[in-house]
Amino acid sequence: MHSRIYSTVDKRGLNPVTYNSRTIPIGTTTLRTSSRSTLDLDVTAAGDITVRGPHDTTDTQAIELVHRRRSWIYRQLTQHAEAAPTNPIKHLSEGTPFTVLGHNKPLHLCADQCPDTSPVHATGSTLHLRRTLRTDLHKTGRMLARFYRATVETWLEKNARHITHNTTIRPIPVTASTRLRTNWITRHPTRGLTLHWATGQLPTPLLLELLHRTLNLHSVANPHHLDRALKQLWLGSLTHPPATLTSTCPTCSAHPGQLHADHCTLARCALTGRQRTRCHATCHTVWTGKHPGQEECEEYGWYCRPTPNGHHEPCNADDPEAMHDYIRLYRTCRWDIATQRMVLPS
Repeated sequence: MHSRIYSTVDKRGLNPVTYNSRTIPIGTTTLRTSSRSTLDLDVTAAGDITVRGPHDTTDTQAIELVHRRRSWIYRQLTQHAEAAPTNPIKHLSEGTPFTVLGHNKPLHLCADQCPDTSPVHATGSTLHLRRTLRTDLHKTGRMLARFYRATVETWLEKNARHITHNTTIRPIPVTASTRLRTNWITRHPTRGLTLHWATGQLPTPLLLELLHRTLNLHSVANPHHLDRALKQLWLGSLTHPPATLTSTCPTCSAHPGQLHADHCTLARCALTGRQRTRCHATCHTVWTGKHPGQEECEEYGWYCRPTPNGHHEPCNADDPEAMHDYIRLYRTCRWDIATQRMVLPS
């Protein structure tokens, strides 16, 4: 095995490079030598340049090569900028759309007692996520990435075999990964093809085009549509929705995120979940912008409406005079101190 010598090229006169009266900011330039006989260079999306050459290559030769090929460097950086993902940020809230194989599925925050054992799962046109996960954005992002990886692998089981069958090297293993960072798809001589988990957002025609492109097969979809879709893929960035500062507590006028006043009759006790009366100083709760129990009633679908005899009967959310059924909520559920909400009995 040939040894490699790594040395950092003197950056004076290299950073920045001027081309056609336009300044191109570049990063660190590194010289890597080996037993090869020619000089060449690569440019990363961050602007870092690697010059590769034989063992006797000098820093001066590397600098001269960078200057001679500055127009090529400019084109490469432009291509990297045009192809860079926009990396959109999604709000982790009820109804946020997540694209799965080209179909938008609104997010539903469900209880921990969801019938499906998976913390993230799709049913029909809805993507379900356990409500307790929303407190940890990083963990939720990892869970969603694993969901998309499983989605891609299921799709590959159905569609990849007849595509790889058209290649001269068979069989080719095809899988998905949550470890890829900079490539949408990689091809290895022995490990086969590996797709980025985020490609599970692409519709089937574009996923097919991505595989065909990597295997140097004929095009099956508009390549420009694929490039545009890849640039817009969601890569796991999540944030909590901003609070609506206009909705104050109707009793004590606390803003969302602020503690209720001591005398507030609407405030919950943090220890019991009931109305806060004659409680200790450690059981203060904050005003969320919604009445206590409102989110739970909406999640469980518990609504009621008045009857002519002065009682209430269960109803649907869109029925006339429908209101949240707080009586059923407090009769049926128990208070969970850890999540600060009413939960169904286990």
